[in-house]
Amino acid sequence: MISEFLGADDELANARIEFRSQPHPIPADARVAYKLAQVAIVLSAFNRNSATIENLHLFTWSLQSKRAGQMLLSWWSGSRYANTVTQRSDPHLPVALNVGLIRGIVSITGTSHNRVTLQPPGVLFAQQIELDEELMSAEKSYIRQFKKLSDAAVARRLTRAS
Repeated sequence: MISEFLGADDELANARIEFRSQPHPIPADARVAYKLAQVAIVLSAFNRNSATIENLHLFTWSLQSKRAGQMLLSWWSGSRYANTVTQRSDPHLPVALNVGLIRGIVSITGTSHNRVTLQPPGVLFAQQIELDEELMSAEKSYIRQFKKLSDAAVARRLTRAS
């Protein structure tokens, strides 16, 4: 069928395709499904399943490493002031959000298109993750330390004067 499309004499039509194992697997945090699960966990912890894109970046960034997580927790608790640049970004988040938009898991709203909200399929996804105790247990445990989140709570806690 491909040879008909390309022509029987075409070099591509007769090319041999070979798959081989790659030495470097894709890190988990770069995988769209994993990143969407993180988004669902984080947004479900926020008031009305909705957060600004900046806060979503901050919390998914904090899930990238133990050090990042400890840094956000210390800012949150007040033991370390967030007078340094606290706007952190997760480089894999935009791709996951695009897929989430296409799949109806999230919507992006706000006058500046700066608010991400879980849609009913995303809420269901977050609930399924929550029900499975072993699935993403470290991430869920970490996010629970912040109790119920809101954009206002993040602003209050991270903009303290030193």
